[in-house]
Amino acid sequence: PHKTPVCQSRCYVHRLQENEPEIYEKYRHNSWAMRHALSSPYRTRTAIATFATWINLHCKKGGFRWHVSGDIFSMEYAWFIRGVVCETHDIRHWIYTRSFLFSETLFGLPNLAVNLSADRDNWNDALACHTKFGFRICFMATEGDVIPDLPEGSVIFPSHELRGRDLESPLDTPWWKALTLKQRRMVCPPDFFGQSEAFRCGPCKKCLF
Repeated sequence: PHKTPVCQSRCYVHRLQENEPEIYEKYRHNSWAMRHALSSPYRTRTAIATFATWINLHCKKGGFRWHVSGDIFSMEYAWFIRGVVCETHDIRHWIYTRSFLFSETLFGLPNLAVNLSADRDNWNDALACHTKFGFRICFMATEGDVIPDLPEGSVIFPSHELRGRDLESPLDTPWWKALTLKQRRMVCPPDFFGQSEAFRCGPCKKCLF
């Protein structure tokens, strides 16, 4: 939901559908199961309790990230997420969303970091949502983009063509050299430098707090 032309053109799930069809079908099944869980109040309450129990048992150390490729598709689902987060108050949660319309439901939860997935196509809407609720902006930069004046605490996610993985150092990429010091501090380390013990979501925490 609420996809933009930019995000749709670079969506990694398209490649997953072609290259990993079995995993893609699991995602499709999860999507169906979530909608089924929301089809009645009883199912919703049961699913919230089940999710919360599993998260409390398994996510004390690393926290819980909502979605791999999905998003908030309805107000009912937003309230479901809120219910689970409230039932797991000792667990750190984080979510990336383009469904700004439903994000108000997630406001005020101290253990949930709401990250607004922005790009040049929905930047103005993301900024308005940030201004109203204080949610973090996570901006996906693509080739040729002029990065807007992002608020403090924002994160920049460079698309694949900007990461310089074929170079000895990604710092040699023209894209990196053109960034201001403020923008460099905002760049997502795992995305730009690659996954490693030093650069991954756990130690980074740019999106988590």
